[in-house]
Amino acid sequence: MVEIQEYVDIKNYSTLHAGGQFRYFATISSVQELTSACAIVHGDVKYKNISIFILGGGSNMIFSDGVLPVLALKIEINGFEIINETNEYTDIKVGAGENWDQIVKMTVDMNLSGIEALSAIPGIVGASPVQNIGAYGSEVKDTILEVEVFDIKKGLITMLSNEECKFSYRDSIFKREARGKYVITQVTYRLSKSMPVLPDYPGVKKYFIENNFNSPTPKNIRQAVISIRQGKLPNPKEIPNVGSFFKNPIVEKTIADKIKMKFPNVKLFPIDRNFTKIPAGFLIENAGLKGRSFGKVSIYEKNALVLINTLDATSQDIISARDEIIRIVKDKFGIELVQEPEIL
Repeated sequence: MVEIQEYVDIKNYSTLHAGGQFRYFATISSVQELTSACAIVHGDVKYKNISIFILGGGSNMIFSDGVLPVLALKIEINGFEIINETNEYTDIKVGAGENWDQIVKMTVDMNLSGIEALSAIPGIVGASPVQNIGAYGSEVKDTILEVEVFDIKKGLITMLSNEECKFSYRDSIFKREARGKYVITQVTYRLSKSMPVLPDYPGVKKYFIENNFNSPTPKNIRQAVISIRQGKLPNPKEIPNVGSFFKNPIVEKTIADKIKMKFPNVKLFPIDRNFTKIPAGFLIENAGLKGRSFGKVSIYEKNALVLINTLDATSQDIISARDEIIRIVKDKFGIELVQEPEIL
């Protein structure tokens, strides 16, 4: 039987260390507990105006102040299983509650490639398809075979293929039309036994040149990514943050070309003939905002993409800082930034 708690402080479950309280809260370690929790909500009149919220690692969320009218389900469903293997690849099925970076480490130790560039990203496995997490040119969608989900209303387990997840840049069906419909319980990944492709990013290339690696293994790439991230991203256990706060905007090539003329050193990432991705961190830094304080919230001095909670900020403090950053960047470049973390 699942235990449901009341008025649980959100700060303990947020890497940004901000927010009010969950009206109800429960830890879920199995599909049976998940079924029980949903049945309670649907069958008890006191939960009439309560919605179910799926809580992962709290690393990509901004939680509002006050009491949130939700039953927060903290997913702790574990599991790691090899379900298929050939000479070219290995398919693994992983429980949604597993720590993402620990799974990356396990697969790298198995000398499998595909997610090594996604090392040191905080959160749990179940969040990886929701956000379509990505870093250094890699996106998790390129390794996902299928996602096992629990349909909250029907109380049934079903499978969604990669195509059915409708992945796009930092997006998926779980953030759009299926938002609130499913709870992810397991994810199946196909990882390669071939030598990995070196990420086409200056920092990564510099790392391998300095360390004299000519044919890097998945473990080498993981080490490089962890080293680079530690130098650029604060540990949320020490400095409250949600990692990259803004998405890298995709703009028309003509706009990107104008910025390139003014700032020749900017690194652009062409999407196709008409559109180009431009680093949000570059825009923020060149708007003069890197390291700037907005009261209780600041832009991290080592990485303009990161907002940090410096003085026990409220959710409203964070949103106010976000809005000011968006305004300043738009005034400077004519490009409107979009935040990456979701708001509840």
